[in-house]
Amino acid sequence: MVGRYCRLCLIVFFAATLTACNQQSQPPSPAVQSVLPEQAAQRYNELCAACHGKQGRGGGVGPDLSASRYKYGKERSRIITSISEGRPGGMPGYNSHLPAEEIAGLADYLISLH
Repeated sequence: MVGRYCRLCLIVFFAATLTACNQQSQPPSPAVQSVLPEQAAQRYNELCAACHGKQGRGGGVGPDLSASRYKYGKERSRIITSISEGRPGGMPGYNSHLPAEEIAGLADYLISLH
């Protein structure tokens, strides 16, 4: 009886672990619709301007986001990944804090910076 109970506990544990692993947040798809540009600009000012500067030209901590090239790529999908997952050296990931539409909106906003 004890052996059967231990096996049942192990099965439940592994099933719960697999379920939790499958529910981890994934970056939003590049095809996700974004929020309005005004909303994205406001969210940028709230979350990004402290490191990347109010105009996105760099702020001592974060790089210039108005540059023609980004270290990890300036394609929309790569920007979405950077915002979602973060980057080494201080860029936090926002996947668990922002809905996909806001992350996509931020990506579109960054692409619009010149």
